[in-house]
Amino acid sequence: MSPAKRKGNAAGTAAATAGQIEELRQGLAKELPPGIEVEFDEQFDAMFSYKAKNYALLTRSGDVVIKGGALKSRGLEKFQRVFLEEMIKLIMQEKPEQLGRLREQFEQRIRNREMPIDMLMKTDTLQDSLDKYRAKIAGSSRNRAAAYELALASGRNYKPGDQISYYIKATPKKVAAYEAAKLANEFDPQNRDENSDYYVAKLSELVKKFSGITAEATSAKQESLAL
Repeated sequence: MSPAKRKGNAAGTAAATAGQIEELRQGLAKELPPGIEVEFDEQFDAMFSYKAKNYALLTRSGDVVIKGGALKSRGLEKFQRVFLEEMIKLIMQEKPEQLGRLREQFEQRIRNREMPIDMLMKTDTLQDSLDKYRAKIAGSSRNRAAAYELALASGRNYKPGDQISYYIKATPKKVAAYEAAKLANEFDPQNRDENSDYYVAKLSELVKKFSGITAEATSAKQESLAL
């Protein structure tokens, strides 16, 4: 189904005609209180609804418009956000059979160390002063965090509101992420040292999170082909 909003955007299929749009407008007008008019600003070829206020729209030109924090969380690295957008696009284009290949492509780029560092790095904004962070750690009121540990190690006078970009480097043995964090500006593209296993695991977590939706899309496509 496609979304329609009062005095907002309207979404339709590529096959929608002016007559169908007018029929929809009149139908909505009958359901709305007197004095409220419906205006259609734009049509979209498809919609992906994740949960309330979190959805994606496929424009006529093939671009994806994502709305809602659950689908574009700042906590995700850029490669995860790009993967998620491509995954949703395939679902809206009714091409779920290509989802497995999409995942393979991303994993291969990570393992071959072909991902630009800006796709892997994360940027965090310091909320507390370094002294307050130390106090919280000493009082066991919070866990250690990569951005703060890097700020402390740098010797610079970082303040609340400052941002730190970092990535997770490979280490001889498995350690906590904050212990393996490295400033993004210290990354050497000629001697790449990102932790490929760490980022592949992050990709797998994202795939698992949306596994129910992708499985549903694949099942629906198979049922359609069987008809």
